Amino acid sequence: MRRRVVALGWLLLMPAAARAGETLATSCPAYPAHLHAARAALVRGDRVAATSELRRAQSALESCLHEEAAGQILAEHDTSRHDG
Repeated sequence: MRRRVVALGWLLLMPAAARAGETLATSCPAYPAHLHAARAALVRGDRVAATSELRRAQSALESCLHEEAAGQILAEHDTSRHDG
């Protein structure tokens, strides 16, 4: 279920980031930072740390997606108030 949420989040976040000229690294910097840390842990052979970093990456991405969704809702609400 969480994978579906993350996948759905990617679909929602990426177009918004592309429209704003942002990359995932700029719109959600914690996500790639945790991915890099996970890769470094794997290079060291530390699977436990890698798994932990991947969970942190997922949490960071979910947080960014929630913030993005909230921003879109507020923007739509603000636009509808001015149009009406």
